[in-house]
Amino acid sequence: MRILLRWSAAAGLLLAAMVTAPAALAQGQDSTLGERSLVIMAELLPGIYDNINQNYFDVRRKLPDADRHPRINTTITRVTAPAFGEHVFLWVNRSSTAAGEQVSYRIATLEAGPGSDDVTMKHYLRMQGSISDTELATLKPADLRRTDGCDYVFRRRADHFRGVQGSKACRFDWEGQAVYTDNEIQLSPTSLWFIDHKFVARTGRRITGVASGEPFWLERARIFHCYADVPGVGGGRDIPFRRYGDVEIHDKGGTYWFTTSPTGVSGDTSPRELGIRLQAVTWHVLNEKGGNFNRNSLVLYAMEKLPDGSVKEHGYAFTDPAATRIGNNLKWMLVNCAMTRRDLARPEM
Repeated sequence: MRILLRWSAAAGLLLAAMVTAPAALAQGQDSTLGERSLVIMAELLPGIYDNINQNYFDVRRKLPDADRHPRINTTITRVTAPAFGEHVFLWVNRSSTAAGEQVSYRIATLEAGPGSDDVTMKHYLRMQGSISDTELATLKPADLRRTDGCDYVFRRRADHFRGVQGSKACRFDWEGQAVYTDNEIQLSPTSLWFIDHKFVARTGRRITGVASGEPFWLERARIFHCYADVPGVGGGRDIPFRRYGDVEIHDKGGTYWFTTSPTGVSGDTSPRELGIRLQAVTWHVLNEKGGNFNRNSLVLYAMEKLPDGSVKEHGYAFTDPAATRIGNNLKWMLVNCAMTRRDLARPEM
């Protein structure tokens, strides 16, 4: 009888503990879809993006000038700027125009909401000048321009995130007239797409973007570490050469120019301005005999600036776009590029 009473008391205490302390036994607590998407987007957003392939093939396809996308390079870096919250990014756009390169700076932030499936991106713009690394610690939202109604609300769509502004909600004055925007950003593991259209508020006429309205397609770049040897020593030859570079360039049109110091070894008696360019080519057209499918390629170009100001392409090497190393040896110049720096390369059998 005493054993039974003791067992009953112990069972009662255990049951009471289970009832009064469910958190201690819980395996987890579900978040919203938006909170999960926020974590993914914060990881996915940083990178270097460039539309060199779109820019090149717009010309090759002989599109009207008004339909051709200018070259744009975008760098997005996660930074610490306490006044802006936890998920903060320095967003820099560099665009090539007839007037030269134009650069714009902004702070972008991410936060979950307003809906349970949503992530909101806010942009704070520096209208003139840059945003330096040294001012991030003290920078405040009031120091930059943010317009109500111009935020992007993102939702996940299969393998990408799509963010849109409220219809005609983003309104401000631009170049002396009232305008509104209905813009869009799409983010995937490989690309950053965006529509940047401004409309005259009074008439609804669109005044920015290419005539066709097609979005900008910026592809995510990878960083390679490259150098060039002049002349291109190979085959175990023991001859003098000079090494140029140890530079970082990205594979969406990253370019490095250098001026040689003549060695006389291969007949070079005057300086030459040589260049290398790395481009992961995403084909927009077919160009194979018989209509066969063109496969995308990682291409390494060797170039030279001639005295008349023109650029001569001496040749190129190509390989699979997922390759992490590429090189060529023209004998008078050798180029070697790899994603892993040479000092970090590990021995292998």
